[in-house]
Amino acid sequence: MKKGVLEMCILQTVSQGDLYGYEIMKRVTESFPDLNESTVYAVLRRLHSDGCTESYTGEVSGGPKRKYYRITESGKCRLDEMKKEWNDTLSAVKLLGI
Repeated sequence: MKKGVLEMCILQTVSQGDLYGYEIMKRVTESFPDLNESTVYAVLRRLHSDGCTESYTGEVSGGPKRKYYRITESGKCRLDEMKKEWNDTLSAVKLLGI
């Protein structure tokens, strides 16, 4: 379950605008401070290879080139499905009084 939540959070973060890997990692670990940074990158790579994101190299601005990610239409559909499943899970847990 935790992996799915992390995937959903990363896709949600990327859906808010094009970001480079380090920005994504920082935003996600702000909400999950105990999360290992390498885990975020591993999930991001998997989402990319699954076609949920696409990447491009950003313009150089006095530093190293940065690889930016943006969500794809496939990624948007997957995010919508994940959000629905998440809300269904929350509803089920609430019915149990938790």
